[in-house]
Amino acid sequence: MFFISAFLKDVLEYIYRFVGNYGWSVVLFTLLIRLVVLPLDIKSRKSMRRMAVVQPKMEALQKKYANDRDKLNQKMNELYRKERVNPLSGCLPMLLSLPILFCMFDAMRVVANEHTVQMILNMMNGTFDASKMQSFLWIKNVYQPDSFMATIIPAVGDKLSQIAHVGGSSILTQENIDAVRAFLNTDAYRAIAEQFGASTYVYRAPMLFWTIQIPTQFNGLFILPLLAGASQFFSSKLMTPAGQAQSAQQQQTGKMMTWFFPIFSIWICSTSTAAFSIYWVAVNILQIVQQYFINLYFERQDKAKPEEVV
Repeated sequence: MFFISAFLKDVLEYIYRFVGNYGWSVVLFTLLIRLVVLPLDIKSRKSMRRMAVVQPKMEALQKKYANDRDKLNQKMNELYRKERVNPLSGCLPMLLSLPILFCMFDAMRVVANEHTVQMILNMMNGTFDASKMQSFLWIKNVYQPDSFMATIIPAVGDKLSQIAHVGGSSILTQENIDAVRAFLNTDAYRAIAEQFGASTYVYRAPMLFWTIQIPTQFNGLFILPLLAGASQFFSSKLMTPAGQAQSAQQQQTGKMMTWFFPIFSIWICSTSTAAFSIYWVAVNILQIVQQYFINLYFERQDKAKPEEVV
């Protein structure tokens, strides 16, 4: 997994050298990934549609051989061979996309940490140039979350607990990390932080015993997390095969997943860097567009050959 993360990081940095904006580099990188897995997506969708066609036959076999598990497995395998379907082929894109997602999260975490540490080192050395901060549309710094609860640069006294030493990185050395963490507690950094609203004021909720620290200037508008949730919802809807008969348990599981993943998307994008949120939203939007045209393609095929539809 480390090798894949390092490879993805190198590809992303290569694109960045040409584009010059990290946010748009992530969008182009996402497009590249979707083009690579497109053949698998088409094959998977074709298999899922075929499985929907043979579903009634599968249910008939399950009823007929409900008390004979061995015979049922034999007949199901015969049905798969006869209809030329593979029940596992529909999982191929997910089996591929999940490792890519985890590796991409790790790669972007390293990139964001490197840029954050380098930015603060430049502040320590007096070479920091605010005009070179990586912004994207409404987001002021893509290495911080897109949220009204996130500061533009690390807050004063931030422990930077998510940043760790990475072997092979010339920036993420333990010496640099320790120096940066110490600098975040100095008056010199506090003076710089005032310019970017990295200081916070405390809001105490009425009649409650907890407080909220709100940045005087926030990094984003919480748009990407909401877009991630909405796009994940519609993407899940498009991925559900139309007209496929499902058991009550399958329907219940499907409903739970339809709402779980959007909520999870909102949470992960609200706590991760805006750069990763851009990737998440871009993946969902490109997948929605892709699935729409794939569905349209197969629907036209079905209309052209109605005799093949059972």
